[in-house]
Amino acid sequence: MTGLVASIGTALAAGALALVGALDSDQDRRSHGTDGAGSVQTALVIDAAQGRAGRELVDPRLRDLDAEVRLPRTSAEARTNVRYFEALGYRVVVAGQKASAAAQATDADVVRRAGLPQALEAAAR
Repeated sequence: MTGLVASIGTALAAGALALVGALDSDQDRRSHGTDGAGSVQTALVIDAAQGRAGRELVDPRLRDLDAEVRLPRTSAEARTNVRYFEALGYRVVVAGQKASAAAQATDADVVRRAGLPQALEAAAR
């Protein structure tokens, strides 16, 4: 009988955790503008070399951007990033040789820009 009570208690606890996780996930989507009202999140995939500012590994302008940012160092990383965001339904902006080649290789529907300033402008739209 004690085993049955423990099993039921465990199942109830797991259910409660799943419910809290689902509610938190829904709140997270709303806070990022994907409440189903037609808004689409933006992701910026830019070559790591172009995403730097001097000695800083990440350009400060990328930190304040209202978009997901990836700075791939290799062509393989760039392809993975482009595929990932496209599969999630993001509007993907790419900049840099590796990121642009990745978008072409994956036949992804992306916005291509030459460099960081142009990509920041496109991502802000």
